[in-house]
Amino acid sequence: MARREPSVSGRRSERKVLLAVREGHVAPRLLASARGLCQRMNADLDILLLAAGDALPHEVEAFIKTLQQEDVAYTLTRKPLLRRRDIVEYANTHECIATVVIDSLAGWESVAQDRASDPWRRLACPLVTAAPRPEE
Repeated sequence: MARREPSVSGRRSERKVLLAVREGHVAPRLLASARGLCQRMNADLDILLLAAGDALPHEVEAFIKTLQQEDVAYTLTRKPLLRRRDIVEYANTHECIATVVIDSLAGWESVAQDRASDPWRRLACPLVTAAPRPEE
């Protein structure tokens, strides 16, 4: 897990945006949406990354550099398995999570083992979907 605190502000924000991202589905619009929400809400960013292997995806590495340059505090947690209910449970058990950002509902449905359930309706905060445009 990587952690970076802002160098300018003396304390961390009490609010956080949770970004859940899957390797191979890291669109610029998704990352920009999460970063923009953090900046507008004066919030930190928690990133849950579903990825195999040890190396970070190139897009995520570049995003981390941007967060550092823009002094956005973040944590990065890499998961070999990340389900919809894991995201909901994480958000609901961390009171500081103000909103959750994902690429699309359909994208997370494709990796769901139990498609009959709908864990998103148990989410205690807003869910933002930032699906890429067809040309991205």
